[in-house]
Amino acid sequence: MGQNYTNGTEQSSRDYFRKKLNYKITAAGLSGANFINFHFAERLLYGRVNRNYVPMVYNPDFVPLKKFTTGHSQDTSFAAINFVVDAFEGLSRQFQKCAQLKKIDTTDPFLTSLRIYKAYEDPKGLYNSYRQMYMNTLQSAFRSQNIQVKDFNEFVMELSNVLSRTTKRTPFTMPGYIKSKICPIAVSGLAIEIADLDPRNDEEKINKFLTSNNWDFFVNACNTYGFMIDEAVPWRLVADIGSFPHKSAMFEYAEGYGLRSTNAIIGAAYGPAHSRYYPQFKSDMLKLYNMVRPAFVKEVKEKCGSAVIKKTRTISYTEESLSEQFSEAYFMKLYFQIRFYEEESRFTEQERELLMADCEEIRQLDGINEALRVFERILNKTFDYNGSLSYISKRIKLIKDGLDDQEGTRGSNAFSGY
Repeated sequence: MGQNYTNGTEQSSRDYFRKKLNYKITAAGLSGANFINFHFAERLLYGRVNRNYVPMVYNPDFVPLKKFTTGHSQDTSFAAINFVVDAFEGLSRQFQKCAQLKKIDTTDPFLTSLRIYKAYEDPKGLYNSYRQMYMNTLQSAFRSQNIQVKDFNEFVMELSNVLSRTTKRTPFTMPGYIKSKICPIAVSGLAIEIADLDPRNDEEKINKFLTSNNWDFFVNACNTYGFMIDEAVPWRLVADIGSFPHKSAMFEYAEGYGLRSTNAIIGAAYGPAHSRYYPQFKSDMLKLYNMVRPAFVKEVKEKCGSAVIKKTRTISYTEESLSEQFSEAYFMKLYFQIRFYEEESRFTEQERELLMADCEEIRQLDGINEALRVFERILNKTFDYNGSLSYISKRIKLIKDGLDDQEGTRGSNAFSGY
């Protein structure tokens, strides 16, 4: 079997690729409408973007987390969105009942008595760890390349040079992180895992799941309770919150909490990532500046026809003094520029400047939150990045009037996957 699927013994990248392809072909040949490739097209960002493709984060203040009962979990701290826990425990009880009646193979290590091995992960905690690692890396890069900055303006210029080259692969902001492949689907509160296997080991996936005597029963039962199964990680279950053209069975549980549609779940359980992140953006910039700023910089000055090296003390800032010297408009434009770096957008430089200028007008009239909402809404638009300047202006007006946000409310969106 190891000759056909990955198991960690591959001798070359070509061998690894061939074996991964073998697994994909095998998995694609299995039946089950709820056996889903979450690494393709609309499912790639499931649970991490809304129907307008704007990065979102789960907010347990409005739709609470619920812990799994001891009999269904390897750890008493494991939790997920309340209706997801209810649905899983119903699924688990069904397996227990069928095992007692000998309707399924009771020797299966994972598909007899379902237990949780992994569940919700806090996006803020994950991002904070990622951000600190990112800042440490930037600090090392500034030092190794001898990049010296004496004030905040010079810092922003040097930082922009670095981020413009790197952030499409390694995003800097929280919205960029949430939308990246680095961020796990577990932050959505919709995903749970019923095994602790290595997702890189396709041989185990085949042996312990796809060829299990209980596999067909497992797929059908998950569908009955409103769960999708991740093709790449077949022990990962993802709550199906789609309601078009037919409601997922998951709504039998969601409706118990007053959540009767996809929009109701997204609107109540999630909020824009930029709203969670932007209030800390300025302090992040100051923290990073202080990390890379040396006490002194050396400058070459000409004196009496000779070159003289002069040491200049770098400028220190507090959050208050930084805000006094650099306006809110300055920081918002800096945030916009970094978000442009992170996204695969096709805006021309002229279109970028127009969008940022229009959003600054919105900030002055309607406040920071509205300016951020409009910007992210347009930045993350997937169907048309090559519009004219008039197109952007019209789109801003539609969003401000609340008309553009009606798109996607009547059915599934081809990009968000709901």
